[in-house]
Amino acid sequence: MALSRKVKIIWAVVALPLILGSYICTILWRVSIAEQDLYGRSCLIPVSLQRKPTENELGTATTFWDNSYSFNQHGKIVHVHSQLVNGFQHAYGSALAAFELGVVPADLLFRANEYAEATFSGRSGSQPFYLDARKDLSNNAFGRAIGDRARKLGLSGAPAEKYMKEEVVRALVQGQVFSHWRDERVPALPSLEEYGCPALSQVMETHGNIFRIKDKMHVQ
Repeated sequence: MALSRKVKIIWAVVALPLILGSYICTILWRVSIAEQDLYGRSCLIPVSLQRKPTENELGTATTFWDNSYSFNQHGKIVHVHSQLVNGFQHAYGSALAAFELGVVPADLLFRANEYAEATFSGRSGSQPFYLDARKDLSNNAFGRAIGDRARKLGLSGAPAEKYMKEEVVRALVQGQVFSHWRDERVPALPSLEEYGCPALSQVMETHGNIFRIKDKMHVQ
């Protein structure tokens, strides 16, 4: 009996990360398909054999001075740059998670993503990275609200995903979802602590220093 209980515990410990990892993969896949449809390329998981468009147009104030490319988004020309796609990723991914898991699990899942990015990104610890994290957390929150709203409307399946995708695109156009960390409103966003990530600044600085030290060693 004791052995059986131990086996069950071991299976639970092994199965939980596998289930969570599999679910995260489904979010990445669905966000990637949406990106391909809306922006002509997928930055997370390749879903098309077509060559990805490149940012061959010089940046303007509209793209926050990042280079972009033009894409026909269902009859409307959109100037696509990496941060615009990133804003969609966070908002739509959070909407999906909030719709399927609930607001709190979605929040925890995407907060964990920020910690992972801070740990493994070579830009960690820089001012742009710090602003980018606050932008991401704001976009996550807006996406969760969309997912929760879809849930309360009683939507399901493809209509739910269509509703959430369209709401995220509308929010990006209207500036409710941030399309760049250079947006002048980003510095006024709540702090990382207020977003529920009290240790994120420390993680950024610690790993930022590690990457900078490695870069100096490599140069020498």
